[in-house]
Order: sequence, then C-alpha cells, then structure tokens
Amino acid sequence: MTRALEFLLAVSLVLSCPTSGWAQTSPAAKGSPTKLTPQEWTIPSEDGLSDSIYRGQLIEPLTPSPSADGKYPLIVFLHGAGERGDDNRAQLTHFPEIAMGFEFQQRHPSFLLAMQCPAHELWSPIDIEGVQKRGEVPKFDPKPTRAMQAVLQAIDKILATKPIDLTRVYLTGLSMGGFGSFDLAVRRPDLFAAVVPICGGGDPTTASKVASIPFYIVHGDDDPIVPVALSRAMCEAIAGASADLARAQRPKPDAANPRPVPKRKPNPMSREYAKVGHASWVPAYTFGEDGVLDWMFAQHKSQTPTEADTKSAPTGGTAQK
Repeated sequence: MTRALEFLLAVSLVLSCPTSGWAQTSPAAKGSPTKLTPQEWTIPSEDGLSDSIYRGQLIEPLTPSPSADGKYPLIVFLHGAGERGDDNRAQLTHFPEIAMGFEFQQRHPSFLLAMQCPAHELWSPIDIEGVQKRGEVPKFDPKPTRAMQAVLQAIDKILATKPIDLTRVYLTGLSMGGFGSFDLAVRRPDLFAAVVPICGGGDPTTASKVASIPFYIVHGDDDPIVPVALSRAMCEAIAGASADLARAQRPKPDAANPRPVPKRKPNPMSREYAKVGHASWVPAYTFGEDGVLDWMFAQHKSQTPTEADTKSAPTGGTAQK
C-alpha cells in the first residue's frame, strides 16, 4: 500500500469515525423497527494456505411490506475506510444508522446489507498516489478483492433466501465505498435498479457496462481527500455511454405509424455539494430535494426510462447529458 493511500485512509478514519456507539448498543434493544442478522463468509487466501473470515450485518425490516407480494427493496451499502475492522458494528455508522430509524422504515421498509471490510483491505484497488500525483484514474481489475468477493456471496445468499423485490435492489457507498460502488456495479450490471456512489471514483473505460443503470453521483466540490475530478470523469463517461445506448435502442422510424420518440431519462444524475469537504454523504443521505433518497427509491428496473420518470428526481441535482 502506498504512503499516499495510507494517508487517505488515515484521514478518512478521522473524518468518518463511528459516533453513535453501535459497538455497545444493539439497535433492536432500543425498539428499532429493524433487527440485525450477522453475516459471515469464508474467502480462501490467494496462496491457498489459509482462509479469511468476512463479517457483516443484514438489517431486516420488522414493518410489513406495503407491496402486495410482501417483498422489500434491498440496499447494498459499502462503508468508508474509517469503518474498517473486525467488530462487525462500525460499518453501521452513517447511512445504516439512518436506514434503521423509524422515519426511514415507515417511508420505505427495506433490507440493507452492510458488510465490513477488514483493516488494511479495500473494496476495490485504489492507487490514490497515481490519482493525486500523476492525474491517473482508477483502473478496474477483473478479479474482485477478497472483501468484494464476500459482498458478492452475501448478496446472492440474501436474494435466494429473503423476500427481496428484484426490481428494487440498490447500491450505494461512501468514500472507499464510493469507489467500491462503481466497481461492484460493473461486476453485476443486471442486478441494480440504481447506484449512488458518494465521494468516490471509478474507471471511465467501464462506462459502457453500466450505461443502462440509473446513477446519481455525489461529491463535495471542495473534497480534500478524494478529488472531485474522479466523480466528474465518471459522470462524463456514463453520460456518453448512456447516450450511445439510447441511440442504439431507439426505434426505427415507421412511416405507416409515425410517433414521437420519447426523450430518454438523463443519466447520470449528479450533484456537487458546496463547502462540505469530504463528508458529502451527510446532506446526500436525506429525503427531500436536497438529498438522494427519494430519487433512489423511485427507481425500478421495470420502469421505462423516459423523461417522465425524472419528475421523481430531486430538483437540486444536476443531470449530466
């Protein structure tokens, strides 16, 4: 690991350290509308001589599903560097805390998977020194990290055993998890109804693989840890790939039955918060036009991506076209 990456992770640890004591207090003990189910996965080491254990928590809703089929959305959340470890609690900081609350579960009863990345490991390879000193962008590695392998296994198990609405599987992550969100979306492009990467970055050359997924890309315009240029590069790449896909899928003109071609939904949506530093997830993980949650839950894989769908998007966001 480079010194620059160690610096990034150390600063991120300070900025995103746990503040609510989840290691001491179970949300269920406080009468939360959710329960926690521990997850554990064994991933072989690269040398084949030893295995590693990866742990996580599945937040399960206790509120009845409003859907006629009794199914719920699933949110896959990837935490930042400050929540790494082996306590299987720190990763519940920030967004999972919100998702376990009464307001959130009353609005959108949901499952949420929060795996924990061990110390000194990453969701996806990040050469932050190359980014900061040489202007490079992240490079996608076809082989997932072991931490990401654990996430993939956990997702598959949950989809097979829990009442999940397969048209409403969402992915989001912050900082190190923002990088991981771009990475995971490329690995499972047919799964997610929406992806919300926050203060992260990805490999622009992978944009064509995720062009059909609605994205809402978030960053702080003064982020001192992860350059906002990384999110801007992914916005530009996904916008171009999405436009290419829309042109390829556009119906051919029919002289016998002329009809207007519906305008495509802007993709990606994006937002740069002013003067929030690295903590752009704080305003982002809210309901209302200042946040991204209403937009995220409005996305369904079964929806036709037309201009009409943008009415559910927060008006404060900006669409990259």
